[in-house]
Amino acid sequence: MKNYKVVPYVANITTKDTTSTVAEKLEILINDFAKQGWNFESIEKFETSVNDPGCFGINAKTSTTFFQLVIFSKQN
Repeated sequence: MKNYKVVPYVANITTKDTTSTVAEKLEILINDFAKQGWNFESIEKFETSVNDPGCFGINAKTSTTFFQLVIFSKQN
């Protein structure tokens, strides 16, 4: 049986950082989990919608947020 672990990934960078910085941070995350026996599976974009009903329906709105999730697996 395979177990899965899903980890949110947010690359906190500054305006001086480059895409290489983002890649390095992701590489560190993947290698850290690999040392614990987890195998990298994929990176997925996950969308959530939050419904704010407002007060009695006035100013009701829906906001959408996107997350990057890193998927790992491990055999039992």
